[in-house]
Amino acid sequence: MAEYFTVGLNLMDNVFNPKDTGDCGLSVIFSDNHLTYCILDFKRNRFVGLQQLLKTDVRQITSLAGREISYPDFLESVFDSIPWLAASYRQTRVAWEGSKSTLVPAPLFLPGEKEKYFAFNFGKEGEEEVFCDHLLSMDAYQLFTMPGYIRNAISRYFQPGTTVHASSILIASIWVNYKNRIHSPRVFLHLRNSHFDLAIFDGKQMSYFNTFAFQEPEDVAYYLVFVLEQLNFNPETLPLVLLGNVSNGDQLVELLFRYVRHVEFGRRNETVKYSYMLNQLQPQAFYTLFNFFSCGL
Repeated sequence: MAEYFTVGLNLMDNVFNPKDTGDCGLSVIFSDNHLTYCILDFKRNRFVGLQQLLKTDVRQITSLAGREISYPDFLESVFDSIPWLAASYRQTRVAWEGSKSTLVPAPLFLPGEKEKYFAFNFGKEGEEEVFCDHLLSMDAYQLFTMPGYIRNAISRYFQPGTTVHASSILIASIWVNYKNRIHSPRVFLHLRNSHFDLAIFDGKQMSYFNTFAFQEPEDVAYYLVFVLEQLNFNPETLPLVLLGNVSNGDQLVELLFRYVRHVEFGRRNETVKYSYMLNQLQPQAFYTLFNFFSCGL
């Protein structure tokens, strides 16, 4: 069953002892094709490991030809192969990295109407269920859906009803990490594998947030410039902070410099330490995962 997933990234420090999970925190982010987690040693106040586990593409495995790996099969193979994921931790945080989410201001939000709010922006597919996160710092609710089969699979390993949306972590952590440094409008671009999140903080308030699908770097640049122009921001004067799956020297970064004069990479959460293994990563990488414990969700 180990062939149901591949290890995309393995940065586990030898100092981590699976018998000591009671002194650690586990943060996990799921998507429909991967599971990524990191472990925080509370005694050392240090992140001691990170792994990214990718759902196998059956087209790459001859022995699985003609078969489809279900999401429950994927998770079962992961938890069977990595037993400390199911261990008892002092704190556990779980998030879903779906592509569909929408914000509703708290004064306009009624819990019984969340299905209608969500349907205004998206259509539900199959057995999707609508959930919501309360973002206290923004005085807003983040609505999102999870496919029923994925929600049920996750609930086998983690307490049901405790999963938040990854974009909620992103918004809350930008507020925590940058609120004392945002004195004028600034745009944050968080890159994932096939989607990116765009947030604009005007002074100390978030004035815009949206998620876009993309295939090519040109798509990202187009949507960024389009949004800025629609909101009457000048790309040559508005600072851009890059977060997530983006590195200096990438084609996307070179492209963005053509349109945005002030581009910088995000910083790590400086309230915690990081294993030497994790120093292989650039500071903006896995931004949501490393900020899960400190963002207040």
